[in-house]
Amino acid sequence: MHHTRLESKEGKNIKRKLTNTRNLNAQGVSIARELALKVLYEVNHEARYANISLKENLRRNLLTNQDVAFVTRLVYGTLEKQFTIDEILEKLANMKRIKPWLRNILRMGAYQILFLDRVPDSAACNEAVKLCKLHGLYPFSGFVNGVLRNLSRKKKELLSLTVDMPIQERLAFQYSYPLWLADKWINDYGIEKAEAIMKPIQDDEGITIRVNTIKISPEILKDKLVKDGFRVRDGYYMREALKITGGGDIEKLTLYRHGFFTVQGESSMLVVSVLDPQPNESILDACSAPGGKATYMAEKMLRKGRICALDIHPHRVELIKMNSKRMDSEIIESYVFDASKYNQEWHQCFDRVLVDAPCSGLGTLYKKPDIKARLTLKCYKELTILQMKILQNCSYYVKPGGVLVYSTCTINVEENQNIINEFLKKNPDYELQDPAPYIPYSLRNSIQNNMLQLIPSRHLTDGFFIARMRRNKDVV
Repeated sequence: MHHTRLESKEGKNIKRKLTNTRNLNAQGVSIARELALKVLYEVNHEARYANISLKENLRRNLLTNQDVAFVTRLVYGTLEKQFTIDEILEKLANMKRIKPWLRNILRMGAYQILFLDRVPDSAACNEAVKLCKLHGLYPFSGFVNGVLRNLSRKKKELLSLTVDMPIQERLAFQYSYPLWLADKWINDYGIEKAEAIMKPIQDDEGITIRVNTIKISPEILKDKLVKDGFRVRDGYYMREALKITGGGDIEKLTLYRHGFFTVQGESSMLVVSVLDPQPNESILDACSAPGGKATYMAEKMLRKGRICALDIHPHRVELIKMNSKRMDSEIIESYVFDASKYNQEWHQCFDRVLVDAPCSGLGTLYKKPDIKARLTLKCYKELTILQMKILQNCSYYVKPGGVLVYSTCTINVEENQNIINEFLKKNPDYELQDPAPYIPYSLRNSIQNNMLQLIPSRHLTDGFFIARMRRNKDVV
């Protein structure tokens, strides 16, 4: 992801350009920084999703490509390092009673000083003071200036605090995670694998798309995207996957609107590969929105058969319908339905059922760092109850001899391996199957106990968990 890789030649060139952004508002404040601050406030204090807030705010403002890149870097970089930044700021000032706007001004200024080498510390301080005045916080401008200049003087010392820390505190500080989560992953996986989970993904991958191979080949689409100004390379694992950067808003492309491709990560594609849908089958996609997996299933099925796609929220079901129409996936039927509720009419009706369960999303933190700010231990425990309920109900819908796949985009044992082990104990009519025949050979060493766990820093994909189960043929 663009905000995690700061050391590449391309990344340094971007940073060099970013320091030259000079678009100012009427008060002489950098429009890019003002916009980034607004997004940070909405994420941290209005519980908005960073990608949605950023997209909406960028579309309301006419910015240069350099400014768009700078806003994006400030938002995602600050969120990614927010736990570390907050811990450092606490050592410089009493942050407990700081006003929300002021707190985010300090966070954003600290991020620039600590992690953006090509933004001069003096510029970060001065712009933070201007933002204080812009938001009616003039009396605190001296305080902000003093804290950030003190940070500038002591940053090497403050960033080396990990030397004498216990291992879980060191990893939490170094990679900016809540301590309880770092401690949990060390207990679950050991120090080496826990650190691999926390490491940012070292790949400036841009956006991953899935080619609609019924309409066009990856090779021809690649040529067309290059002509539209994109840089394009092949995916790591899936023939249908391309990784693209540059070129502007892909949703405005005719190729996108006409369904020649859709945005989808390779981990998500692998879930469908493990499900292995076949033409003329009846398939249930229990937690389907926005419909990427469902439309991929339709392509695998050569648009022959039936896919029943569910979501609990009406507006998300509309997304499934829009994507199904755009991708010409007419075999998809979408419904508003709570997958945690049992539906007698579907009892043993489907050849295959996919449960891509709602989860903590910790496998996508490298591109959605705002998840860290929202996740609590209580929320995480509540999720496991919901996941088991959905899986259990959906298991009743599988025909004898049919396939049930459970997947999440997280890395927590309780949401993944423990759910499957508990389910299998309660349901002897199901057996776990090895996913190896359905995935690329290079990923097979990531299978343990017939369950696949992907880790972003190791596999350069979202951190997905996938388990495939088959129901006994003689079940009543």
